[in-house]
Amino acid sequence: MKKLLSILSVFILAFSTVSCRSDKVDEHAKAMEYKEQYIQILRSTGRPGMEEVIRQLEATKFFTMEAGNHHNFEGGLVKHSLEVYRILKCIAWFQPSDSIAIAALFHDMGKVDEGGWHTWRSVLHLTEWGFKLTAKEYIAIFRHHNIEYRYCRYALDRALVVADAISTGWWKLWH
Repeated sequence: MKKLLSILSVFILAFSTVSCRSDKVDEHAKAMEYKEQYIQILRSTGRPGMEEVIRQLEATKFFTMEAGNHHNFEGGLVKHSLEVYRILKCIAWFQPSDSIAIAALFHDMGKVDEGGWHTWRSVLHLTEWGFKLTAKEYIAIFRHHNIEYRYCRYALDRALVVADAISTGWWKLWH
């Protein structure tokens, strides 16, 4: 398993848009580009209730937030979510494309609220806003920080754990 993760991480990092941006050149414009990409992918799912979710996210600081301990620049949280989406498409290609987009793009959405338990708040907000998640999407979003990989129930949540780890750099701990 560790060898597979090593191979996947090298492949994905080589072809993803992961970068350590030291320059602060027009961060706001980049954040708005990430926002446009993010919204375009969400709309492409064709899922009912998506416009309400987008409206609710636009009413928060979500699209300009940093991601915390990684992607520390304006729009970093959305850039991280887009990276997770691209990685997840590669390693969970056999999953429904709308589920890949929803799990990847909503996995850290709960970070718009201060404090812990962002995984729970992500699914809570989606539910409050009337968005319907499949059982696999719900579990993937809720458990994406579950490093105890053996407790992951479905292929989608296992893949989301790996994709998030690769994007944040946590994959280095598994070597």
